[in-house]
Amino acid sequence: MTPGAVYKAARVTFGASAGAALLALFSGCSANTNPATTETRLPAQPSVVSSLPAPTKESLTGTNAKAGNVSVQLVTPEEFKKLVADQKGKVVLVDFWATYCAPCRAKFPKTLELAKKLGSQGFTAISMSMDEPKEQPKVLHFLQEQNAEIINLANKLEDSEVAFGALDIDGGALPHYKIFGRNGKLRRKFGGDPDHPFDEKDIEKEVAAALKEK
Repeated sequence: MTPGAVYKAARVTFGASAGAALLALFSGCSANTNPATTETRLPAQPSVVSSLPAPTKESLTGTNAKAGNVSVQLVTPEEFKKLVADQKGKVVLVDFWATYCAPCRAKFPKTLELAKKLGSQGFTAISMSMDEPKEQPKVLHFLQEQNAEIINLANKLEDSEVAFGALDIDGGALPHYKIFGRNGKLRRKFGGDPDHPFDEKDIEKEVAAALKEK
């Protein structure tokens, strides 16, 4: 192969990878997304996880997993609803995400920022991973990387489509957010509707409005 041909091939490969990464970032992720396929389409991401201590077998037994001050609990949809109800009196933001969803990973730090910024005002952030239960070690690694010292939950059901339906995640698309008022009732949800795009400012605005209500 001539030098010119090699250069041309490299440009085509790079362009395809970049295009796939941008499409994944802005189109969200579906419940039917194949995690393996999604990950292989994305360019390699700089990882901090490798520098973190891996969870021990003991810390991953049962329905709870913990590494340092970060923990995650496997829950059914019914258990999830009870945990949210237990937060009555506070404004609650639930961030539904998955490790295979690039937009979810990119937006996750904003949820943590809101938790730190508004925690003293009666605000609680909950993360809910929609990965399969067997991916709990990967979920914990990501949460540890993010230093996610909030309430971290993860889907306990093997059938992800049933889980998405039971949790009322529109279109099975991630990321998805739900905001509950101090009365414990659902106030607003974001995600799943391409005709009504949203960004982090929209979520923060809605949370601020909910905090003003008594």
